[in-house]
Amino acid sequence: MENSNVYGGKFCSPNEQQITTLGTGFIANFISGEGAESAGATLTNKRVYFSGKAYSLDGGKLASVKHQKIVNVRDITGAGYALYKPVHLLVIAVIALILGLIGFSLELFGAEVLLGTGGIICAIAFGVSYFLKIKTLLSIEYAGGNIAFDAKLLAMNEQDNFIRNIHLAKDKLYSTAASAQGFLGGGDNNEPADEIPEL
Repeated sequence: MENSNVYGGKFCSPNEQQITTLGTGFIANFISGEGAESAGATLTNKRVYFSGKAYSLDGGKLASVKHQKIVNVRDITGAGYALYKPVHLLVIAVIALILGLIGFSLELFGAEVLLGTGGIICAIAFGVSYFLKIKTLLSIEYAGGNIAFDAKLLAMNEQDNFIRNIHLAKDKLYSTAASAQGFLGGGDNNEPADEIPEL
């Protein structure tokens, strides 16, 4: 197998081996409204390679950005699921509903129907938006941040398999010395250390 990420790019080290991948692909993203681009991650025995549209959770705020990031497996601190609910949209829907009902009760020269109907339509729009924007995210946390994928279109066994393999890769890394992992060179197979590119 060629030493490259299934979502593009080469692995950092010549002795890295792909363990598993996780991704939604072009068609799944397009159908879900995320755009026609692939998003995913590749786990190797040393690193996780991320590429595509991913999410970042910071203080309860959700931001989506197009990432291409590499994280050492040894730096991953956890992996799991996070549920994101945009509660502010639900609050706006309730306020709009109340205003719509108040609008129906006002007697403003026939404008009560317009105000009431407008409030109800806004309440429905914000309510639907709230339910569409709820996301279950597969989150991978590492020293310095986190990255998350919308898990809606990923098979549950694919997600759980990826998380399990991260922890198995970490177990294997911590069960051997750094030199045997290829980070210092002179490992069990006398393989060279990862090369540092000239800048």
